[in-house]
Amino acid sequence: MGVKIQRPGEPGHPGGNRRLYVRVNYQGHRLTRVFNSFKGAEGYASQVEAMLKLGKVDDVFTDPAPAAALPVPTFKDAAERWWAVDGIAFKGGTLDTYRNILEKHLLPTFGTRSVASITRADVEAWWAGILTGGFSRDRLCNLRAVIKGVFKRAVATGVVQSNPADAVIGRLGRPDREVRQAEWLTEPELTKSLAAAKEREPRYYPLLLTLASTGIRLGESLGLQVGDVDLGRGRLSIRRSVRKGRVGSPKSGKPRTVDAPPSAVAVLRDWIDIARAEAAVRGKEATWMFPGVKGGTQDGRQVRAALRGCLKAVGILRHFRLHDLRHTYASLAIQRGVPLLIVSRQLGHGSVAITDRVYGHLAPEATRQAALAWEAILTEPGRNLGATQTPEPA
Repeated sequence: MGVKIQRPGEPGHPGGNRRLYVRVNYQGHRLTRVFNSFKGAEGYASQVEAMLKLGKVDDVFTDPAPAAALPVPTFKDAAERWWAVDGIAFKGGTLDTYRNILEKHLLPTFGTRSVASITRADVEAWWAGILTGGFSRDRLCNLRAVIKGVFKRAVATGVVQSNPADAVIGRLGRPDREVRQAEWLTEPELTKSLAAAKEREPRYYPLLLTLASTGIRLGESLGLQVGDVDLGRGRLSIRRSVRKGRVGSPKSGKPRTVDAPPSAVAVLRDWIDIARAEAAVRGKEATWMFPGVKGGTQDGRQVRAALRGCLKAVGILRHFRLHDLRHTYASLAIQRGVPLLIVSRQLGHGSVAITDRVYGHLAPEATRQAALAWEAILTEPGRNLGATQTPEPA
C-alpha cells in the first residue's frame, strides 16, 4: 500500500506549478489527485489510507457519480441574494431608491434571465438605453451602483466568474440643462409662513419652526426624543432619523449637536409639556418629541400637507418642498454672515465643500472681505512691503 504526497521540488513532482500531488499505488491500481493546499492534500491522503486499511478499495478507485447540477440562479435570484446580504447596511432612503431601481429598470430587463448568461454586451446595451432616458446624475450613479452590486455579490458567491457590469465605467458628465438652484424663502416670506403655521397648524408649528430655525432634516426632526432636547443650553442632539416609520441613524451615520435660537427653544419648552400631557392620558411617558396621533413616530405626509396649506394661505404658490426649509435655513444664515463652516456643521454635511457647492453663491462678499483684510495687513504703518529684512546686530 502506498499513499504519498509530492510537494513542489520533490522527486516525482512534474514541476512548473505550486500544487501538491497525492499519488496512490495499491495492488496495481494507481490514482492521482491534485490539491492547492497541504491541508487538503494531507486530509485526503489520511482518508485514503484509512479506507484501504478497511478494505474499501473500490470506494477509493471508483469515480463517484457526478453530483446533480444545481440550477443556475436568475438575475432576480441574484438580486434577492444581494439585497439580503448587502442591503442590511443600506439606510432607509437608500433602500427605497434601490428597490425602485430594481423594480423599474433591472428586473423587467434581466429578471428572468440566467445570471450567468448576461454578458458585458448585454449590460452595455442596457446602459446605453439608460443614458438616453434623461435621468439626473444622481439617478445614474444609483443605477450603476445597483447593477454592479448585484453582480459583485454573484461573483463573491461563485455564481459567475466575472462582473459584466464592469462595462459600465467612465464619468457620467453633467446634464445638458439648466442647473437648478436650491429653493428657499426670503425672510419676509418665512416670517409670514411661520405666523400662518402658528395660527392654522398649532400641532405642526413647533416642528416647522424647528426645521426652519435649525436646518435639520425632516427625518432627523421626527427622530428627536424628548431627552434629546437640552432646553437650558438650547441644543438638540441628533442621534437618529425616521423615514417611513423606520428608525435609523442620521444620514451621515454620525450623531451631532445643533443649536436652536431662544425663541424656538421657548416654543419647544411649551410643546414638551403638551407632549407629556398627551402621553400621560395614554398612560405612558413621552418618548418622541413630535409624536404621531397615537404616540408613535410621526408620518411626514401630514407635516408636508400642513406646510402647503400655510404657504397657500400667505400667497406663496410656487413649488416649495418641506426639505426646502433646510435650504431656507442655510441661505438666510449665510446672507446674515454666518460662516460656511458653521452652517455646514449645523446641516450635518460630510464636507464644507458640499455646503459651498450648494450655497456658496449666496456669500459673494466673502472673498472681498478676505481681500480687504489683506489690504489692512499690507498697508499697516511701518510695514516694509519689499522684503523681510533681518536686523543687523548692534
